[in-house]
Amino acid sequence: MLRVRKKITEMTTDEILAEREMYEEVVRNCKYEKPEDISELFEAYTMLIWKHKQVGRVYDFYYDGLKEERDGGDNLEGSDHVVEDTLRALARTPDLDCVFEEIHCIGDPENGFRFGQVVWNDASSQDGIGPNGPGNGMGYGDREDLEMCECWIEKVDGKWRVAKEASIRSNGAYRRVLGDD
Repeated sequence: MLRVRKKITEMTTDEILAEREMYEEVVRNCKYEKPEDISELFEAYTMLIWKHKQVGRVYDFYYDGLKEERDGGDNLEGSDHVVEDTLRALARTPDLDCVFEEIHCIGDPENGFRFGQVVWNDASSQDGIGPNGPGNGMGYGDREDLEMCECWIEKVDGKWRVAKEASIRSNGAYRRVLGDD
């Protein structure tokens, strides 16, 4: 998949629309037949949610009974909590660009799929807002906010869903930029 390495705040309207259409096409045309299909799909979903701020897409793919286990015990349950957590992070870092290092998937349509991805965020809280007011203006260095996750994709009520997720990240950098609630 073509990866555009540019923050959304640095893109023209035409570039934003073209990139978003490219990702939406991947989502619309996924066949769910091979691990490569799932890898492409979730790279597209990740970019639509985090870079293009389409947070409602979480509801398209995350199972309402999802359990996301995180390092440090800051676990989430259900798609509503995933949306809330995502909105909080995006409000503080509106220029966030999610950079893919790797995504790999195994599985098949009969038994479900499992994928792992490694991403890092390029962002600052310069124009962000948090519960205690404006952002602190700090930003991440390259690969400083590294995040790794593994997701289990299963058919739930006839629809492919993220049923479980486990993730770890560079919590020190994350807290430094976003601040503690």
